[in-house]
Amino acid sequence: MFRAFEDVLGYLNRATDYERQSAPYSPGTYNLERMRRLVAALDHPERAFRSLHVAGTKGKGSVAHMAEAILRAAGHRTGLYTSPHLVDLRERIRIGGRILPPGDLVWAMNRMERPLRRLKPTYFEIMTAAAFVLFARRRVDWAVVEVGLGGRLDATNVIVPAACAITPVDYDHMDKLGSTLGAIAAEKAGIVKPGVPVVVGPQRPAPLRAIRRACRPLSPKVFPGRRRGFVLNFIVEGIRGDRYRCALRVLGRHQAWNAGTAIALVEAAGLRPGPAEIRKAFSGLRLPGRIEVVGRRPWMIVDSAHNPVSARALAEALRDVPRKRTVLVFGASADKDWRGMLRILQPGTEATVFTRAAGPRAADPALLAESASGPSLLTRGVAEALDLARVLAGPGDAIVVAGSVYVAGEALNFLGGGP
Repeated sequence: MFRAFEDVLGYLNRATDYERQSAPYSPGTYNLERMRRLVAALDHPERAFRSLHVAGTKGKGSVAHMAEAILRAAGHRTGLYTSPHLVDLRERIRIGGRILPPGDLVWAMNRMERPLRRLKPTYFEIMTAAAFVLFARRRVDWAVVEVGLGGRLDATNVIVPAACAITPVDYDHMDKLGSTLGAIAAEKAGIVKPGVPVVVGPQRPAPLRAIRRACRPLSPKVFPGRRRGFVLNFIVEGIRGDRYRCALRVLGRHQAWNAGTAIALVEAAGLRPGPAEIRKAFSGLRLPGRIEVVGRRPWMIVDSAHNPVSARALAEALRDVPRKRTVLVFGASADKDWRGMLRILQPGTEATVFTRAAGPRAADPALLAESASGPSLLTRGVAEALDLARVLAGPGDAIVVAGSVYVAGEALNFLGGGP
């Protein structure tokens, strides 16, 4: 019996958590059959609502947030399931655009208690099942579900969506998904199901070939417009030929393609959003920890970039930020390509403050600093790193936090930028 939110946290902290530890991507660890037994024991809550499924390496979280915002602007009752969280685990499950009250998760855990004790699912499987149970209880019309890792063996792959999307595929999690882009894309394309339309974002040739072996993908067209300050203007031509004038208050021109993918995903599900609904969806959209500006004088920019492809998008986006100097706050997981990220992010920085997030996968800042180019300083934690960066940066400068989802989350928590 779970009596309080603290009981839920304690139980989850004792569950196997492959997000915080390294584990092979195989049926022995990422066990879809266990997840199937779990939802069956719960009377299949995932069948109580229509869904959209989003996989990919880069941009899948942004696409999921955008698609949910479009559905909500169109008047639908929505659910959104994303991972990992940045500050509070309740961020993973949103209903009507809002994170869960603590009591809702306590209710869901009590609803699931008996099969949890019997099946002993992982942290991610528990949260995925809880999302489905709560979406069913709250009678959502549509749920947008982001894949956690890969696709084929991911716990979310028990759903049969109305449409799915595969955002750009690049090198990440090679120890689990494969050493080539084609192999990684094939794992992502494991979410494809017979008769379900598939939308793809921009892809390199090898991933596109792998995806085409699984389905006949659909793609929107995106026509870049002029940026006005931090507002990105562009036009999307959807899969039916409808055109939408869009404006997003974001950094990163790649977000135009993510928006196009989200619009096309909603269209592929059989809906036809109007221009006013698109404007409403994008006007107040927040993409937490995705090249997010959370402070001024100096600019404070927090990004969850944790691989070279994300680092390249961040470096490109920073070109639109007016500043004198840049101070980089960097921490990464030891199993990530942090050398590749540093080669992209360090040029042009005044100094790099190396740090680490709490957790066993975090790389030692001293190890990270061995690959530094230019001045660098070492800190023991994210809060200390931010304090030091503020000392180094002047009002006309920018502090950029990157390298890890966990570093980004701790930075947002320290800066008051949580949900």
